[in-house]
Amino acid sequence: MAIVFKSHIDLGGLQLQKAVIHPLSSDPQNASEGQIYWNTGDDKLYVYNGSIWLDVTGDIRSITAGTGIGVTNGSGGDATVSLSHLGLESLTSISSESADEIFMYDTSLGGAAYLSVNTASGITIDSANNDLKLSSIPNSSLTNSTFQVVGGNGLTGGGSATSLGSSSTLAVGAGTGISVGSDAVAIKGASSLSDDTIVMWDDTNGQFVDTVITQNASTNVVTIDDDLIVSGDLTVQGSLTSLETTNTAITDNVIVLNSGETGAGITSVTSGIEIDRGSAGNKTFVYHETNGQWELSGQLKISDIPSVSSGVGAFLIQNDTALDAGEVKKMPLADARDALGVSNMTVTLEPSTGTQASGAVWVTKSSNTYTVEHQMGTKFVMCEVYDTTDFTTAMVEIKRSSDNAVQVIFASSVTDGDYYLSLQATRFQSHGDDGNIQGGGGGQIGG
Repeated sequence: MAIVFKSHIDLGGLQLQKAVIHPLSSDPQNASEGQIYWNTGDDKLYVYNGSIWLDVTGDIRSITAGTGIGVTNGSGGDATVSLSHLGLESLTSISSESADEIFMYDTSLGGAAYLSVNTASGITIDSANNDLKLSSIPNSSLTNSTFQVVGGNGLTGGGSATSLGSSSTLAVGAGTGISVGSDAVAIKGASSLSDDTIVMWDDTNGQFVDTVITQNASTNVVTIDDDLIVSGDLTVQGSLTSLETTNTAITDNVIVLNSGETGAGITSVTSGIEIDRGSAGNKTFVYHETNGQWELSGQLKISDIPSVSSGVGAFLIQNDTALDAGEVKKMPLADARDALGVSNMTVTLEPSTGTQASGAVWVTKSSNTYTVEHQMGTKFVMCEVYDTTDFTTAMVEIKRSSDNAVQVIFASSVTDGDYYLSLQATRFQSHGDDGNIQGGGGGQIGG
């Protein structure tokens, strides 16, 4: 049976024996300030401060201030513990301390101790800033007091132990073409080498020397200032080959121009030789792909023409046909013209197109007049004009304007390409004193 008191109980100094604090498994509800209870769950004593339940269970009964430690509010309330200089000034029990020592806890001694700095080991303490630093390490303090250096490839010396604090010297082995000075290794003969010059090896003196081959640093042009013999093939891949020589001797008896042409299509219109004549016009000897002819831009002079008959010159023509291969023929100049196909021709009366080539047949037109340049070298030319459709002869005016041209004059306007002009050079014959027909002089074709 529980007894409930309606007022405070004053025991008058008598002991409350065998009293039990109210045991509960959790905090009581609607507690009053100062109320206590025993928590059966964690076996702790709690007191209510008006806001929360405080755990007042513990083994510490009091806190006493020691050396270097300060305690405030330690009796019955919250205690504040503070450290004061760790008590270093009060460690009078250690009597071996001296200047520039380090305070530490020695586990083996179970207490405080001092670490003395041995300056002989190279460790010092700066008294001004209390800096602990490595000053120098005596060789005697090191485990290994010597070192060994061995010279590798190109080096000599070393190979033995050298004490710390001393030195060991390695030397560079001067090989072929290398010179060794007091403070440098250089190529032998380097002081005599020239800038932008290709060098070669001088086996007699064991060094490099200049050659006659130089390269301009600005233009990259390579110059060989001496004779050059190329025993193998020489391939020049630039766009221009310039030979500035006085005499050029070529062993090859056949020179190939337009090399590299492939297939049936001819990409080059003309191929041949052009002579630079300075301020005068250049002269050419070229082969025209368009008309299949060799052409000269100047006159051709033959210094030795064998005589066939009195007063008549002749060409020597080598015939390489299958019927008479190798036969050498002599014929008068006019007959040679016929054989070469230049004294008979038919052209269409229409203006030529493109650029006129030297010696080529050329047609121009002005109003109703066609001018045909035939290059036959004579006015003794038979001319006939006929229609290109039905080949009927057209009656027109023919004017032989020069040894190399005729004019075809129509009475009215005609269409280009409607007419052909056939030309044939003829030989002029005159009667001699004996009545025989003889070849003419300057008026003949060969004249």
